[in-house]
Amino acid sequence: MQKKKFWGAVVFILLFVTGLSGCQWFADNPMFPQAKFMVTSEPTHLAPGEEERIVTVNFQPINKVGARLSKCTIIYKKPEGTVIPTLTRSLVLNLTIYDPNWTAAGASMVVTEATSVEIEVLDIKTEGYLKSNKIPLVVAELIFSGEDLAGHPLELSTEVFVQAFVGLIQQEDITIHVYCLPPVTEGDSTSLEDGSTCAASGGEAYMAVDIKDPQLVSKVEYSLDGKSAGSDTTPPFVSRRVSVTSCDGILAQAVVYDIFGNYTVKSVKFGEKE
Repeated sequence: MQKKKFWGAVVFILLFVTGLSGCQWFADNPMFPQAKFMVTSEPTHLAPGEEERIVTVNFQPINKVGARLSKCTIIYKKPEGTVIPTLTRSLVLNLTIYDPNWTAAGASMVVTEATSVEIEVLDIKTEGYLKSNKIPLVVAELIFSGEDLAGHPLELSTEVFVQAFVGLIQQEDITIHVYCLPPVTEGDSTSLEDGSTCAASGGEAYMAVDIKDPQLVSKVEYSLDGKSAGSDTTPPFVSRRVSVTSCDGILAQAVVYDIFGNYTVKSVKFGEKE
């Protein structure tokens, strides 16, 4: 009877311990410690540029348990939290990190592994997707997974802001071409300095707008000699035709809006030097 009680107590204790280990009760227990780290990333904001696509993630141990990190998953989210699954990707890592100032009793000191890793967050594919879909800003969450040197599963994370576009649309990024159609025959047309043609006695005119980076554009509004010539939200940026009394000195104006809602006005008077 006593043996049955003894073995029953042993089974109960084992089940209790197993349950506690399953719910990570030992994580902060000094007898079964779990690795802890402070994670920082530099820079915290990325933008297109040769030196601004890569983030350096630093792992600072805050206890004596090291870890081996085997994978980094990058998840891109819009500022309001919506995940962009197309951009999610994973990288294979082989990184061992620990406190180099501590060794177990009787253990020999070993060479310290690197405590930082460089990750290309704004790669060409990601930049192209963001520009094509006119997404100006996302948050990249870097999730590092592996296990600590005590055998516990480990997951560490940090976040970086990623800006796909740099700066606003400048006037020098906009080129305007104007074209005139003669009212009677093409033989009556004259040629302007930029190669466009126009009839001296009037006719119809339209304009085409070239923009250095059209992916920055949300809308272009056109006017010729003060008359509205329509608008476009996607390339090619070509206005409607409007009637003009004379092709000499046509005032062409384009209002270009970027994806942030800012606008730039470019005006050119043809028949005169820009």
